[in-house]
Amino acid sequence: MKSILLLRPDKAGDLIKSLPAIRALNSMGSNFEVHVMTSQANHSILKFEPAITYSVLPNNWAEKTDEKLKSIIKEITHNAYFDSAINLLCDPFADVERLLNLSPAQDKFSVISESLPVGVWPLSLQKGTPENRDETLNIGELLERALEVEILNSIAFKDTSPKLGVEDFSEAEINLGFKEGFWLGICPFAGTANRTHSTKKWIKFIAKILTYSKYKKCIVFGAPSDSETLHEIAQKLNCPERLYISIPSSFRALGAYLKRCDQVVAVDSGPLHFSLSLGIPSLGFLSGGDHLRWFSRVSPKDKIIRRGIFNRYPSYIEMLWHFSRWA
Repeated sequence: MKSILLLRPDKAGDLIKSLPAIRALNSMGSNFEVHVMTSQANHSILKFEPAITYSVLPNNWAEKTDEKLKSIIKEITHNAYFDSAINLLCDPFADVERLLNLSPAQDKFSVISESLPVGVWPLSLQKGTPENRDETLNIGELLERALEVEILNSIAFKDTSPKLGVEDFSEAEINLGFKEGFWLGICPFAGTANRTHSTKKWIKFIAKILTYSKYKKCIVFGAPSDSETLHEIAQKLNCPERLYISIPSSFRALGAYLKRCDQVVAVDSGPLHFSLSLGIPSLGFLSGGDHLRWFSRVSPKDKIIRRGIFNRYPSYIEMLWHFSRWA
């Protein structure tokens, strides 16, 4: 059995896109023992993944010196040594390449880049770049080339959604209460500022949605770091009987909250990927970018708005126009 270290030290949405490829690799039985090095932002997703172990990096790992980072890696992996280590990021990132270089493994692989350290095997994608191709397939191709296995054909048959626990459903039921009527989930925050639309625009948008009698409850989700903005939204809209503010205990727990919603509206973020993976009808407002790469597997009940007409962010009027036709 070969021990494999997979690097995914970034956002939760990226790990969700990686899950089918990781599961396809893991399903090869006794061939591989899979361990994932992950981030504080996404590690909760892996808690219920069978036969996969993981270690969690501190938030400021990229700021550490090589010596300190090497010590951290040694501690969180419990002094393990791996046969192969693979960087699952399909774009060049010098920080992650450094992390890979310091990881304890015999063979190390990463997508080809000018900053790739000596001793790391460069991997090229079929098209040369990951653009305009489903990211899960890009990740699967990296694994195929690094490990000389065939998993792309089986990826399509793997579940795309994170596995939830009993405690997640219990938390969502306690915090959201008895399900009655039609519920709309709203996720206005992204992990990076350039994907988060203005709070003012969301307040105007949600105020209009609250006039729709169809929605018994509108739930605005956020992380602890969003609490100040969530409070502002609740205060300015002042509709406690229909507007609910919710901060799940973990990103994984968010999935149980989303499953109680009938529809979800979100920006280009982990929650949007989560909602789509769970099969909840979703409307996504992006801010440009490669939508074919990240949102090529949407169903007819979903709608992805790539950008606004005159600006990378759709205007309030555009958001309402698309919402009314989708909802």
